[in-house]
Order: sequence, then structure tokens, then C-alpha cells
Amino acid sequence: MTGRVLVIERVQILRSVDFFSGVPGRILAAVADEADEVELAAGAVLMRRGDLGDALFVVVDGTLAVDVGTSRVNEIGAGSVVGELAALVAEARSATVTALEPCLLLQLRREVLEDLLLDHPEIAMGIIATLVRRFRSQVDRAEARGDTDAG
Repeated sequence: MTGRVLVIERVQILRSVDFFSGVPGRILAAVADEADEVELAAGAVLMRRGDLGDALFVVVDGTLAVDVGTSRVNEIGAGSVVGELAALVAEARSATVTALEPCLLLQLRREVLEDLLLDHPEIAMGIIATLVRRFRSQVDRAEARGDTDAG
């Protein structure tokens, strides 16, 4: 796979992400080799709410806005993952994600992720922990706004 980011750099990037922190280096190297690089210009839409997704993205460089309807729910940068829900379960995307500045991402398709999960169930624990933290953060924000139906 050719691109701007060398495989060894991809391994380091993936290792810094909670999902993949417990995966042995040799496995991460295989995953990193399967990842596609995606470049986005500022203002480009990575995914739209309601679209079917088949991949997750790891932000290598840049900042993305995560919007649900007219509400900005998050801004994410390097080392963050986006699109993991639709990559894990064949359902519609839950948010629209747009580049706030030029971005470089690594894209991991569902097939690669599924193989990785089958071979390394500890990754599932990392994914679950990340999703729980994200959910708790959303509940905390909703409670701060006074939304008592948050959880």
C-alpha cells in the first residue's frame, strides 16, 4: 500500500487509539497495511447521517466536526476514531462528519475489522470501553443542560 504514511507510522497511530492499544504489533502491521488513506479538504463531508457505512476512520491529522441535525455534538482530532458504530453493525450513520480543516484519515473497512475482532477478542473490550466512555460523556452533557431523560 502506498501513501503518505508509512506502515510503521500507521502502526504507531493505531496503537495510540483505545480500540487497538492491546493488539500485538505484528497484527497491527497487517491491519495498517490494509488501511486506506483518505484526504479531505476543509469543508468536505466524510459521511452523512443516514448513509450506510462500512468503515471506520482514524484521524491522523486535522479536525472533524460531528453534527446531528443542526447541533454540533463533537469536534475530534488526531488519534480519534469516527464511524465505528456503522462499521461494526450494518446500520445507518448516526451523524454527519465534516472536515473543519484539511484532514488525513486511515480508513478500515468492516471486513478487516471483523477479521481482527474474531482473531483478537480483546479489541472488542477496547471498543466497548470506548463506547461506554462516549455514552457517559453524552449523558453528562445532557444532564448539564438539564435534560433529565438523558440516561
